[in-house]
Amino acid sequence: MIWMTFHPIRFLNPYVQVLISSSLVTVAEVFLKKGATETVLIHKQLSWLGISSLSSGWVWLGIACYITSFASWLYALRFLPLIIAFNLSTIVHVLVPISCWIVLGETISLQRWTGILLVLFGIWIIAKPLVRMEKSL
Repeated sequence: MIWMTFHPIRFLNPYVQVLISSSLVTVAEVFLKKGATETVLIHKQLSWLGISSLSSGWVWLGIACYITSFASWLYALRFLPLIIAFNLSTIVHVLVPISCWIVLGETISLQRWTGILLVLFGIWIIAKPLVRMEKSL
């Protein structure tokens, strides 16, 4: 499968790095939710602080994903204007609810689905000129 071949130049593309960063944030959020839920009954006195969640491996995986996401984000910011990178990173507002729906079995209301579609439309509006610009280079 050709598309699975690792191409360093494509991997280092700042737009790809924004997508990687957003994906890692999504994974981190799901891991943190799993870890927080897993430890809800441990150390009831400290549970309001969230410290008891640090005893979960899921939480530590989530923290690792956040750190990796941060590195990817910093790389992308070296090459993209912040206004573009930040607006493209709003894909997180699509990925997190859909991931929670698929992985955690949470429900998504009609109102939230509408918001997801609006976010996708906004990203499309932002990305369309970027795609045209990339093709002309």
